[in-house]
Amino acid sequence: MSLREKQSMSLDTESSTHSGMEGQSRSSHRYLLLQVWCGLLTVSVVVMAVFLASIKSKSAQDEVSTLKLDNISPTDKAFVVSLKSTETSPSYIQLMKSGKDQYWEESPGCDSCSLVLRNDSIYCKKKSWYFIYAQVTFRKTHQSKSVVLKRNEVFGKSMKKLAEGTCPLEEGFVWVARIVSLTEGDSVSLEISGDILKDSTVWGAFQLY
Repeated sequence: MSLREKQSMSLDTESSTHSGMEGQSRSSHRYLLLQVWCGLLTVSVVVMAVFLASIKSKSAQDEVSTLKLDNISPTDKAFVVSLKSTETSPSYIQLMKSGKDQYWEESPGCDSCSLVLRNDSIYCKKKSWYFIYAQVTFRKTHQSKSVVLKRNEVFGKSMKKLAEGTCPLEEGFVWVARIVSLTEGDSVSLEISGDILKDSTVWGAFQLY
């Protein structure tokens, strides 16, 4: 093979390689543009979905706000009025350990509520459904740690455990809660086993309806 033929073959090979690289470059650019386009399309769809959801939510709120008592039955009207009165003056109570002694005290208090503190228990003065809760934070010790919410024994009713929790670690907190129906004269109490941090321990109740 002559020198001229070898040079010609070398040029053809380089040209072919260069053309292949250009083809790959164009292909990668097209793929990149396709990815960008798909990304923009996805963002547009998400924005449109959020926009439509906000419009739907606003229209639903407007429908609720335009509800009039004249358009509902007397029974439903009484229920709505009772809900409004509950919103304006909810019955609640929250208790924390006193800094001076080991008794529970209200923090804050509610003089007009149907829940009162008496003998370290929460007493109910009105039949209703109540949400009872407790968060107890324990000090770092090796002793057993447990929390029990219970309805106290009264005439005609025995003591009943409402919720119970334990702390398996050396330190930590326990959260327990229960929705329960209470009648006038019922009371609930919190039983704690273990050394607690008073500033981080709280329990209480509020009336649902």
